[in-house]
Amino acid sequence: MSSLLTAGNASAAAAENFLSMESSLDRIPQEPSPAAFAVTHRVLDDRVCVVTVEGDLDLAAAPQLKWTLVELLEKGYAQYVIDLSQLTYMDSMGLGVLVGFRKRVEGSAQLALACMPATQRKLLEMTGLDACFDSFGTLDEALSTNGAGSLPLCTDAAMALGLAATAMPFAASRRAEALRWLRILRLHGEAARVLCALGVGEAPLGEAGHAEAVESHGTDTERDDRDPVGAVSELAARLARKREAASVGTGDILLAAMRFYGPDFDRVLAAHGTDRDEVIARLAA
Repeated sequence: MSSLLTAGNASAAAAENFLSMESSLDRIPQEPSPAAFAVTHRVLDDRVCVVTVEGDLDLAAAPQLKWTLVELLEKGYAQYVIDLSQLTYMDSMGLGVLVGFRKRVEGSAQLALACMPATQRKLLEMTGLDACFDSFGTLDEALSTNGAGSLPLCTDAAMALGLAATAMPFAASRRAEALRWLRILRLHGEAARVLCALGVGEAPLGEAGHAEAVESHGTDTERDDRDPVGAVSELAARLARKREAASVGTGDILLAAMRFYGPDFDRVLAAHGTDRDEVIARLAA
């Protein structure tokens, strides 16, 4: 009998402890569950499609957005506007889907982001991808845009792009292209003033100098199938629009070329005694 009473008391104590623990767990703040994700779209006409993203655009949701965009791309719209007003979170996978889609429509259609929340806009700025997208505060602004090339070119910028279109097909590598951009831009407009102030205008920029740069600053990169002049001019227009300029200048083209070629342009600059930080500081000044 004594053992039965002891066992009963132990069971009661265990039950009481369990209920107490359960009550304590109820008082622990619970993390909010991820916001439900949804992708919808509406067709405004045979040219324009608006895609609305709602909720958390993360690892689990990114494939849904990707396949929606791929299906719409096959329909051949000329303008895509992605409405992010209801976006609550975006990680690197979600951002990767947007970057991948931008690359796929480049040259064939326009892409604009509308109503991006401040937190996600900072993510684009931190990754340096803000200049790769046309981003607008309202949906109406995004729908009324005429595309990245709507800003006029200043005379120097038009001349530089014309020379680049002639010179780029003869470059054997991406770094050779970067060198040709540098040779062209050091002779025109704002870019010329900045580069000459940094001593680039006084340095020899011939092919022999380029060969030395490749040998001293790492392995060269093969060309890819992208149109470098089109990509750089489109990016330059985005940069000019971001700074609310009336036209695209050679300074915008220089910044665009540095972003487009990345380390390859950095090595060409290093071979001539400067770097992108110095260039950006001079342009800002």
